[in-house]
Amino acid sequence: MNGRFFETFFRNKLLILMPLILIPLIVTPIVFWFNTPYYETYVGVWVDRPSYLRNNDGWNQYITPSQNQNNQITELLRTRAFRSDVARRTPLRLLVGSVTGDEVIRVYFERNLLTIPSGSNVLTIRARGDTPQLAVVLANSVVEAFRDRSFADRMNQSSTTIAFYEARFNEANDELTKENDVLRRYVAANPRLTTIDPTRGAAATTASRLGLPAIAIDPQLAEYIRRVENAQHDTNRMRDYLEQARFEATAAEEGEGLGFQVVDPAPTPTQRIFDRRRLMVYPAAAAAAGLAIGAALLVILFVTDRSARSVRDFDTGVRVLGAIPRLQVKKLPKKAGPHAARRAIGYVAGAALPAPKGA
Repeated sequence: MNGRFFETFFRNKLLILMPLILIPLIVTPIVFWFNTPYYETYVGVWVDRPSYLRNNDGWNQYITPSQNQNNQITELLRTRAFRSDVARRTPLRLLVGSVTGDEVIRVYFERNLLTIPSGSNVLTIRARGDTPQLAVVLANSVVEAFRDRSFADRMNQSSTTIAFYEARFNEANDELTKENDVLRRYVAANPRLTTIDPTRGAAATTASRLGLPAIAIDPQLAEYIRRVENAQHDTNRMRDYLEQARFEATAAEEGEGLGFQVVDPAPTPTQRIFDRRRLMVYPAAAAAAGLAIGAALLVILFVTDRSARSVRDFDTGVRVLGAIPRLQVKKLPKKAGPHAARRAIGYVAGAALPAPKGA
């Protein structure tokens, strides 16, 4: 079995080895041709979360600030709106607006943009471009677009919160005014209630001089007073919330730059970089494909080879007239000539062959 396998290989070695040689020879120049060099730059950003800012930004407290920010930027780069915002700040702005252009921008960003947490508070944004200027503009555009979006989101959140508390404060203030009017009308309609003040001396009622509460003097008056006090409490509470929301909005506006600071601006690259991984992977893949094709050809040739090498390869009903024995020559002269095999076979068969001329 092994002998036939190797015999099949050596009889068809050119056909079997051709894919292994030809495919890498075709693929390698193509990879070198299309493997255009690029320029790479990076931006180092210091990420922090000021303790005096309270906002619902969805940060995970169990990971570092740089990892939180990296997750946010990565998710935003998957959205068409953010990619378009970044592209408008670069020479890719002409592609924005069309379906084909958006797809080109998506593929370009996936290949040429990478965010890497470099520590607890340092986030590195790497950008590649066909020119040094494009690489720098792309890196800076990501930082600017993310910063503007974060600031806009924070301001929208603050504005929504302020508007909510302003509405609640106005409602509480209106309710307080309403209850005060009801109380004043009730007191004006009941002049006797002016004698509930214990400081009026003889003009005061006996109950007020004894220090009894208003509910013991007039239950209806006590109910109106309770409503006024509740309305006043709600108004004060809404005013405090409103002032706190305004303070947080002002603090967020003034401290926005503290949470996302560029500590390493993008330098202009001067050296072209070739994608060495592509130069290694594609030729290796081509060689593996050629090897697989050659192995498949070898198996096919081995399976489809029906030639007989010995008497055992024939069916039992076939009559064998003769067989040529296998010769194993231990030492053959280097200049034996083309007739050495014929003479050896004739010698084994018992027939004398004429010696070649010059022998």
